[in-house]
Amino acid sequence: MTWLEATILGMVQGLAEFLPISSKGHLALTQQFFDRYAYQRPSRGEDNLFFAVILHVGTTLAILFHYRAALKVGLKGLAGSPLVAPEYRRPALVRLAFLAGVATLPAAVAGVLFKSQVEQAFTSPTATALGFLFTAFVLLMIEWIGTIRKEEGWGPSRTTTLMALGVGTAQALALMPGVSRSGMTIAAALLVGMSRSWAVGFSLLISVPVIAGATAKELIDHPDKLDSSNLGPTLLGGLVALVVGYLAIIWLVRIVRARKLWWCSIYLMGLAAVVLAFQAVGLAPDSRGAPLPDEPRVESPSSFPEAPPVQG
Repeated sequence: MTWLEATILGMVQGLAEFLPISSKGHLALTQQFFDRYAYQRPSRGEDNLFFAVILHVGTTLAILFHYRAALKVGLKGLAGSPLVAPEYRRPALVRLAFLAGVATLPAAVAGVLFKSQVEQAFTSPTATALGFLFTAFVLLMIEWIGTIRKEEGWGPSRTTTLMALGVGTAQALALMPGVSRSGMTIAAALLVGMSRSWAVGFSLLISVPVIAGATAKELIDHPDKLDSSNLGPTLLGGLVALVVGYLAIIWLVRIVRARKLWWCSIYLMGLAAVVLAFQAVGLAPDSRGAPLPDEPRVESPSSFPEAPPVQG
């Protein structure tokens, strides 16, 4: 892991985690690029879990920092302060936490039931490209629907359990490569009648337990993958993910409010076309970094056996 690779991966994570363009798909493609064209392979999630954890810590902190004012008022409400607005008082916050839990369930269940199928899908750049196209289609459709019907614009107090479950079901689709979690949840939230600002807020809210849960599961399943040997580049990657993620959230709010999600659709369609073209001409390795059939695997110098001692 070099400083440059850590910076690039942190930028990709920060941007793609929140913009509706699929962070997993972009990280897979970025790692494939390094696999084929860099001298050293970067520390990917399954090889260096510590780096992946730090990236997710960075993006989670970006969410908390963006909503720092609301969190401060919410803590006062939880403490029983009568001075806060009704939506920040304890009953409303408990209800909101319940809705977030309901929205988290579908992704958690799907992640357990379809773990092997999802992992297999991530070995295919074609599957990632198709996921990009699916996300692009959903974003285009939700903006088109917004032009032909009146948006209800409901906020947290009007959000029902069934609405939260619908958004959570859409979130489960993002287990597949190239399918954007934020894109699916924001589109579903708008479809069930949430306001544009609250659609973004609810999407970010339910991302925290999903990211935390997935990270915790990886830590439990693969404790041997924790490698803090490249501490400097790893911390830099996390910091970059935090800063870029914070800026991406601001950008996301503006895009959704301005009804410009189709911008992301155009980008995803172009990216999918590039990936499919590279795949067609045989320039793309699989998403786990395996070499192409005609590409010899070159062993690193550290893997060569030691030379026998010279007899004096």
